Amino acid sequence: MDASEQIKRFEEFLETNYKAEILKNLQSGKHYLVVDFSELLKFDPELSEALLDQPEELIKAAELAVESFDIGEHRFRVRFSNLTETQMIRIRDIRSKHLGKLVVIEGLVRQKSDVRPQVVASQFECPACGNIISILQLDTKFKEPTRCGCGRKGKFALISKELVDAQRIVLEEAPEDLEGGEQPKRISVFLK
Repeated sequence: MDASEQIKRFEEFLETNYKAEILKNLQSGKHYLVVDFSELLKFDPELSEALLDQPEELIKAAELAVESFDIGEHRFRVRFSNLTETQMIRIRDIRSKHLGKLVVIEGLVRQKSDVRPQVVASQFECPACGNIISILQLDTKFKEPTRCGCGRKGKFALISKELVDAQRIVLEEAPEDLEGGEQPKRISVFLK
C-alpha cells in the first residue's frame, strides 16, 4: 500500500468516525486527535496492521489525512490509544525486533527533563545556485547538508526549521510486575 492509498484510507476512516471530534478539538484549541485503535482495526484491518509495523509512516499519513479537513494552518498530531494486548511488552523484553514498531509499555516515570524545542525538519539554501535542500532531523544532533546537487560543498544558509516540544523521560518497571528478587529494568524514552 503506497502513501497516497494510506492517506485516502485514513481520510475515509476519519470522515466516518472522527470528523466532529476534529472540529471540536480545533475549536477548543487542541491540536491533536486521539484515535481508538480498536475502531481502526474494525474499519480497516490492513491499515491497522500497517500502523503496527510502520508507525512513523502511517502516523504521518493520518496527520496528512486530518489536514484534508478544513483546519486552516494548524498542524494536527494524531495519537493512538487502546492498542491490542499483543502490543504490550515488558521493558525487560524489548529487543531489536521491536525497533520501528508500535508497542505499548507500562512503567513508572523515574526521571524527566524539561520540555524543550526540538528541530524535526530544516531547509537550507545553496548560496551558489539557490537550490533548497530539505533535511529531516530524526536524531537529537542537528544535521546540515554537506553538498548541493550543483556540486558545491561547505556552509549553507538555514532558511527555515520546524520545531516541536520534546522531553526525555526514564521509565522503570513497576514493582508489582516483578517476580521475587528481580531488579526493575529502565528505559529512556524521547517524547515528541
